[in-house]
Formats: sequence, structure tokens, C-alpha cells
Amino acid sequence: MIPHFSDVFSVKETHGRAVRPGNRLIAHSPEAGWRSVYALIMDESPFEATENGVPHPSFIYHIGHPTVVTRRIDGAAPESALIGPRRLTLSAGGHATYWAHNGHPQILQVYLRQSLFTDAVSELYGGDPAKAQIVPRFAILDPLLEQLALAIISELQSRDSKDGLYVDTLSQMIAVHLARLHSTNARPARTTAPAIANWKMRRLKEYIQNNLDQDLSLDALAAEVTISPLYLSHAFKAAFGRSPHQYVLERRIERAKELLRNGDLPVAEIALATGFSSQSHLSSWFSRSVGMSPGTYRRPKTC
Repeated sequence: MIPHFSDVFSVKETHGRAVRPGNRLIAHSPEAGWRSVYALIMDESPFEATENGVPHPSFIYHIGHPTVVTRRIDGAAPESALIGPRRLTLSAGGHATYWAHNGHPQILQVYLRQSLFTDAVSELYGGDPAKAQIVPRFAILDPLLEQLALAIISELQSRDSKDGLYVDTLSQMIAVHLARLHSTNARPARTTAPAIANWKMRRLKEYIQNNLDQDLSLDALAAEVTISPLYLSHAFKAAFGRSPHQYVLERRIERAKELLRNGDLPVAEIALATGFSSQSHLSSWFSRSVGMSPGTYRRPKTC
């Protein structure tokens, strides 16, 4: 079955640190409507509590203010370390955990939907994904997971953080990385996947072109050709040399250029017609791609 997340990943599905008194919330993914992953950036106040287990795996990326942190997972020995910037702490879902620190660290906390992780394990290794577990890590360095965390931070802090397809792609990359490097099933994975049939790729391109103004999530694209989102990400890049997000973005920019050249629709309306969340969202990506603003592109050149 191909998962489809219709609901925003809410704070109620997490340990609720975003709403704990004393914490200063800086950015929060539910406000942007993220569904496959939950994320927050905050300055955390001194903390001591035992948090009940939630179903979803999570990690904390320390941004600033080194702090001595103690963690004790139910049934395991306590761990304690001075955790500074770039260090990551990874937790499996379902376990009660004691936490304590007396500092004021600035952190990114990310929860990944458990179904994404189990799907990644199933795709990579086969077998019963329900038996796969995250291996807890404490105060580690992980360059790839750090890059994904920085991408999450950048998207959270942007004025237009509602690019669902991009967030879905990041979530899939996190799920695959956790399955490959931080799971009980971790072992050399298949390096290639069978190609998607040509007719499915043609259908997918047509679907994208006809629905540029819609919420083209990774789940929606995968459902259109009845394959898994994880499989789609790899096969799409192999076929087109770019990720689904990059391809959709290119098509949206091309549609915007066409509308700018051949009509007088306001830029704000063009943004909505091409699937951007706002005029500023379109302007930001248009300038990066074309090298000028939509308004400048539309203005006729003078001799």
C-alpha cells in the first residue's frame, strides 16, 4: 500500500516540547502544513522529565549553546555528554526516555513518520519491516544526516516553507539514511532498482504537466503510477537526471514564463496558477532559475 498523508503532522503526535512552558519556539512545521515530517527549531529551557514513547523515530540536531545532556532509554544504561553544535541524538519510537539538562541549547527536533521508515526498510532489504528498529545514537556526528537537518532548518526559516514535494523528498532521504545506517537491518543495500516502465514515466510527465497548480506531493505522484514513493524517487532521478521536486519546479517555472510572455495576469495569480504558495515564493525560485524577477522578465526589452 502506498501511504498518503492527508493530515498535518501535529504537535500532538510528538512529545510536545514545542508547547512546554519556558521554551522559545523559533520555527514550527505545522504552521507550514508539513505532513510527512514534523520539525521545530527552539531555544530549550532547562529540562528534566521522562517522556512516554511515541510511535515515530526522532532526532535532535544541536545548533548552538553546548549543554551537558543525560538520556536514559527505558531498560538501557544512562548516557551523558557535553553536546555542542553539529552533534545529533537519535531516538527510536515507542520507548519511554528520561532526559535532563540545565542549559539553554538551541536545537532542531525532527520526527519522521514511522511508516516512512518501515517502507524504506522494506524497499531496501525486504522481509518484515515491522521487525526493523532504529538503533539509538547519542551525541554523534553524521555528515549526511547533518546536511538533511540543515536543509530542514533552511526550509523552516524561509518565508515560504510550504513546498510539500520538497519536504516529502527530504523526508524520504532521511528515511533511507536511517534505514541504511541506523537500523537493526542495516547491511549493504541494493544499489540499483529496476526501471519504471516507459508508459508509466510518460503518464507521470503528463500528470505533472496537467496538475502544476495542485499540491504535487511525492505520495500523489507515486499513487498516479501505483508504485512506492521511495521507489519513485530513485527511478525518477535515474530516468530524468533530477529529483521529482527539481523536475516539477522546472515545469512550474516554464509555465510561469509562458504566462508572463503571453498574458497580463498579475504575478500573484500566476504564482497560484503554477503551484507556488505565494508571489514571493514564485519570485524567489524564478530569480534563482532565470536570473531575474518575474516582473523584469515580463517587461519588454528596449533598444
